[in-house]
Amino acid sequence: MCTGGEGENNDASTLRYTTPEMLISMNSKANPAMDVWAIGIMLYYMLFNEFPFNGKEKDDIKEAIKNKPLKFDKYAAVTPELVDFLTKCLNKNPAKRILTKDMLIHPWMLLSDDELEDKL
Repeated sequence: MCTGGEGENNDASTLRYTTPEMLISMNSKANPAMDVWAIGIMLYYMLFNEFPFNGKEKDDIKEAIKNKPLKFDKYAAVTPELVDFLTKCLNKNPAKRILTKDMLIHPWMLLSDDELEDKL
């Protein structure tokens, strides 16, 4: 529960779902942008069976989360809409991440099965 519009301190997370701002600032507060990041991580993993920011050691993973650009395998069957959606979810700047209300009306979310097949 949050009181007064203030998020609670957020000092616990699963490493591969940790946001860049949590790694950079010890005073990060729970907020919807962190949830958007987690949704982006989950979607990326479900689609590609790998994490977008990974490494062999914990420090490698942390460094990737903070500094590695988001990339897509050039052979992956992705639409421009999907790339845009994930790029907006996984923006390293929380102020520039897509808002949850805008996720619902994003063009990727609105693609029909037929439109999706035509694009792939």
